[in-house]
Amino acid sequence: MKTDHDHQLTRCPKLGDEMTFAYCLREADDLPCARIMQCWFRSFDVEALLKEGLTSDEWNRFTGAEPKDKVSSIIEMIEKVKRQT
Repeated sequence: MKTDHDHQLTRCPKLGDEMTFAYCLREADDLPCARIMQCWFRSFDVEALLKEGLTSDEWNRFTGAEPKDKVSSIIEMIEKVKRQT
């Protein structure tokens, strides 16, 4: 999903650095990060944007997802990079 907000930055509490909205949309592979609404609600109506952009199946999987802790996220990112190289 492409949005007008893709290049905006916010501090990611999971990774401890600034991340773009585009990253947050696909942090969980094909789903947005479970914390996307808490991180971006001050900037724009992220819930409405997600409801409009996700299919009903994706929305249901997204709203039922558990947030991962920082260590698990970092390990997953390392494994993704290893697979890509």
